[in-house]
Amino acid sequence: MDILKELLNIIWQNNITLFPSLRLALAIYSLVFIILFLENAILPAFFLPGDSLLIVLGVLIAKGILNFTATLGILTVAAGLGSWMSYLQGKFLENNKTIKSWLSFIPNKSYQRANRMIHKHGLSALFIGRFIVFVRTVLPTIAGVSGLSSFRFQLFNWISSFVWVFILIVLGFFLERLEFFYVS
Repeated sequence: MDILKELLNIIWQNNITLFPSLRLALAIYSLVFIILFLENAILPAFFLPGDSLLIVLGVLIAKGILNFTATLGILTVAAGLGSWMSYLQGKFLENNKTIKSWLSFIPNKSYQRANRMIHKHGLSALFIGRFIVFVRTVLPTIAGVSGLSSFRFQLFNWISSFVWVFILIVLGFFLERLEFFYVS
C-alpha cells in the first residue's frame, strides 16, 4: 500500500526525479500487467485503458525511467495471456451461463462486427482486431467458440500481442521526443 501512496504522490507532485526506485518500477509493471491482462481476458473489462497506458509507458521509457526490453516483454506476455484466457473461455465454456451473460454486455453491433471479422478474414482478423478496442476483447472468445485451432490462434495471438505493445510503446517514445509530454 505504501508503494501505491508513493506512486500517487509522485504523480500528484509531477516530480519524476523521485521515480527511479526499483520498487516503483515493479509496482508499475505489476499494475499495468494486471490491467492489460484483464482488458484482454475478461469481457466486462473491455473499458480498461490499455492503449493509453502503453503510450504513457513509452513516454516513461523515453525519459529513462523504464526499460524498453523489459516493458515490451512483460506487457506482451500480459496481452497474450489475457487473449489466451479469453480464447479458453470461448473454447471450453461456450455453453456456460456466465460467458453468455458477459456477451450480453457487449453492444450487439460490436459483437456482430467481431464475428464477421473472424469468419470473413480468419486469422488476419485476430491480428487486426488487436488494435480495435471492443474487438480486442471479444474476438478471442469468438475464435474459441468458432472452433479455431489452438495452435493457429496462439501463433497469431502472440505475434499480434507483440506488435500491438511494440507499436504503442514506440509511439509514446516518439511523442515524448517531440516534447509532447514535457515534464519539468
